[in-house]
This record gives sequence, structure tokens and C-alpha cells, in this order.
Amino acid sequence: MDVNKIKMLIRQEINAGRMGEDVKKIIAKGVRFAGTENEKRAAKYVEEQFRLAGLQVKVDKISGINAWNHIDTRVKIVEPVERELFGVAILGSGSTPPEGITAEVVYTGRGRTEDCEGLNIENKLVFRDPPRALTLDNASDKTSPQGPTEMLINRKVAGFIEYSRVKGNILQVDLLSGPKGLPVPAISLTYEDGQVLKELLQEWYAIPTWYKRTQDHIPVKLNIVVDSKSEPSYGTNVIASIPGTKKPNEKVVLVAHHDNAFGPGACDNATAVAVNLECARILAKLPAPKRTIEFVSVTGEEYGEFGSNAFVEKYVKPNPKNYKGALVLDIIGNGDHLYYITESICLGKLVKNSIDINNLIEKVCDNLGYVIEGTPLEFASDDGPFIMAGVETSYLAKLISSSWPWLHTDMDDYKVVDINGLKVVAEISALTIWNMANN
Repeated sequence: MDVNKIKMLIRQEINAGRMGEDVKKIIAKGVRFAGTENEKRAAKYVEEQFRLAGLQVKVDKISGINAWNHIDTRVKIVEPVERELFGVAILGSGSTPPEGITAEVVYTGRGRTEDCEGLNIENKLVFRDPPRALTLDNASDKTSPQGPTEMLINRKVAGFIEYSRVKGNILQVDLLSGPKGLPVPAISLTYEDGQVLKELLQEWYAIPTWYKRTQDHIPVKLNIVVDSKSEPSYGTNVIASIPGTKKPNEKVVLVAHHDNAFGPGACDNATAVAVNLECARILAKLPAPKRTIEFVSVTGEEYGEFGSNAFVEKYVKPNPKNYKGALVLDIIGNGDHLYYITESICLGKLVKNSIDINNLIEKVCDNLGYVIEGTPLEFASDDGPFIMAGVETSYLAKLISSSWPWLHTDMDDYKVVDINGLKVVAEISALTIWNMANN
């Protein structure tokens, strides 16, 4: 069957309403922290949908993940003034005694390793700015998705404080912990309360580098109460496949993660899971591809691509020549533009996405009548482990600019999803994967 007929069938069969129902059912499972029962229920739904589509399915239990649940967070300035702050525990945060912990705050700017050098941070709360969008110089290292976390814990910090990137009394969490969580509390404040702390600490963006302070430093102390639970568990990777006919051992992969970090997680990342499911349904109806197509729904992306790294370790690294390409979907549920990612940071390393697959995506978009552009991204998604294993990989995203405030917030619900926009992403993804499997 030629490409024009394939394109016509894909466009006719992909259904936005069906993907919308997938999103509703996934977010109805609740907050899907990796390793929790909610994440397992979401993975079970994905497995069932793959089987209903007639695909071959296998399920991997991914050990090394703690199931983390948040109960309560309270934050209060106790010196030099008394003031309640609005905050929430970051995914994987350690718990505190019931009375909380009281410690002095140390501001570390960007929070990179070099920003912490020479600072006395023992038994103090490390306070840093949120990551900056679309830059490649944010804090990240091999031990944590964002920031030199292990180094700071070894230096006996009392805990971590961040604040939202966006204004408006919005709680927005970034990531510090890996899959086992943190031994100390980690909280995120609203943007406004972050600025309150910076004022008290006499730290502002507008201060020039040559400015010398004339006022003595006034200590700022917080009392933090975090009630959370963490226990050993496992996450779930779901792998569905359409066997290839001529080159069955050669594989192309469509990947999306079903866990989330905060709130309902509709755009991050139930919508991408819905697109993955829809592509599987549609491509399963077409003539069998030359190469095997795998549709992979992974756990633990919010813990530093833990699930996709487990997939790479188990399947890709033993047979690297078998994997001819991967396409990753993340944060595609709404946004101002459609992007393919050119490069990003994954666990402290710069990773570059495939020029060839990005060029293919451009051609597919042009053929379908859509517009796409390339951009760097501050942090990698599940593309990172595939790239580092030598697999040609691309990554489609939409919600990455300052115009999208919902990342890792309670606002990331079904009501902010562009349901019809999912059809656009599904058409592009399905035709791209079909081309990769047959050319």
C-alpha cells in the first residue's frame, strides 16, 4: 500500500473523541506517582487497551522505585518575621517529625554545583531558583533529574526549597529526587512566596554583579512540616508490538510515560499515552510493517526517566543494532506551537536528538499540511536514555514555553486539554512511525 493511501487511512481512522476518553479514564485513576497503586491502575488500563487493539503485549515490573504519597505540608517563616507560606512537598520528599524542622535558609541561585561551592549549607535549607525554560544550563547531574542532589545530601543539608516559575498563587513542583525519594524534606512555594524569601535574604535578580552589600546578613529561618509516606514498590512498563514481516528483529519504538508528578497530569502525560494508544489501534489495522513496531508506556519518567532507562537496559543495550529509531511523546496536550526537540539535558549530560528523524517529521508535517519547528529543551524526557544508548531518537512536545503555566500543577486537568489537537499529534506520530518501520 503506498504512502498516500496509508496517510488517508490514518487521517480517517484517528479519532479525537476516543483519545479524549482515554485521557479521562487515565486521570480518573488519581495522581499517578510511580510505584503507587494509582500508577499500576493506569498501566493496567493501558495494557487492556493494547490487548483490545489486537497487539502482542508484555508487562515488566520495574523494581527500585518507592511508592510515595503526600499527606500534608506546612511552611512558616519564624525569623526575622513570622509568616505562613503556601507550599507543597515535592515528589519524593522526605518526611519530618510532627513538629517539623526549623533551619536557616541559604540561597544558592541557580542551584548548580558551582553555585554551592564555598557556602556553609550543613543543617540548612537550600533555596534555589526554578529551572529556566528553553535553556541548557539548568542544574542537573547524574544522580538526579534536576540539581546536584546527592552532593548536597552528603553535605548534610536540612532540606530543599524551590518556588513556582509562574505567578498567580500557583503551586508548581520541579524535581529533585530519584526513584527512592529523599531522606530530607523538599518543598515548593508559590512564586510570590519565593519572592518574599528572596527579599528577606536580600537576593534579587536585578542586583548587578559589582554591587557590594552594606547591610549585615540577617538570618532567615523556616519551620517546615512534611507528612509523607514512602515504601518499597515497583513501577510498570507496558510494551505492545506489531511484528514486522521482512525485518522482525529490527524495531522502531513509540514511547510515552503514564506516571505523573503532581495534580491530575492530563497534559503531562495522559494525553501522550492516549496518542500512543490511538496510534497502536490504527497501525494495527494497516498491512503489517516491514520492521516491528513497539508501543511502550513507561513508568518513572518523573524520577529521571527511570522506566525508559530500564527498558533500554533490558532490551536495547543487549541488541543495540535491532533498534532503528524511537519517537517520544511528552507534554503534547496543549500549547502554542508543535515542536521537535533538538537537544536537552539528561542527568547532567547534553543529549542531541536525531537530525534524520527530525527531518522526517518535518516532511511528514509538510505532507499533512501542518507546521512544526525545532527547539532545545531544558530537560530531556524519555528520549534521553534512548539517545545515550545510541538509538536515533526524536521527541515531540507542545507545552514548553512560558505561555503554558500548568506543568506539574493542579490545573493540569482535562479542561485544559486541546482534544482536537491530539488528532494532529496522532496523525504525525502514526505516519512517522509507519515510515520508520517501512523505509
